[in-house]
Amino acid sequence: MTKSRIPVLGLIVVAVVAFVAATPSTQMPQVSANDKHTCSIATIAGEWVFTTNTLYQQNGMLDGNALGTANYGYDGTLSGKYDWEGTSGFYPGNNYVGTVRVNPDCTGTISQHDVGSDVIVLQSIVIARNGQEIWGMFQDPTMDVGTFTLKRVNEPRD
Repeated sequence: MTKSRIPVLGLIVVAVVAFVAATPSTQMPQVSANDKHTCSIATIAGEWVFTTNTLYQQNGMLDGNALGTANYGYDGTLSGKYDWEGTSGFYPGNNYVGTVRVNPDCTGTISQHDVGSDVIVLQSIVIARNGQEIWGMFQDPTMDVGTFTLKRVNEPRD
């Protein structure tokens, strides 16, 4: 599936910054200098479900959405499955793998790819709500960009 692309990452970043700046403080948790909460891979280890909130092609057109699962291991590994629906059709049951890195300030990065594909998708994340949600944005090599939200299902299995 080949698409014509024009960079729009700057536009997406501006839109996200504008949304965050305009969001009332009652809807976003406030962090003060006195907060001592730190994060690690253990903060997110376990089972999660996710949905993409937006996905835009390089030309600014809405391209589709995904719904799926993610499993983060204590060793920084990632595996999961998702269904994809977009302008090019419906693609259920896509397996993916990757790695995740979590910083003490509760930000992090994910690098993932579909099993059988070498196309890497890079994601920036923020761990929120005391480790019960992950908010993120991504860009794939074809310049599709989007945002997503993960919600914790349960803690990791031993």
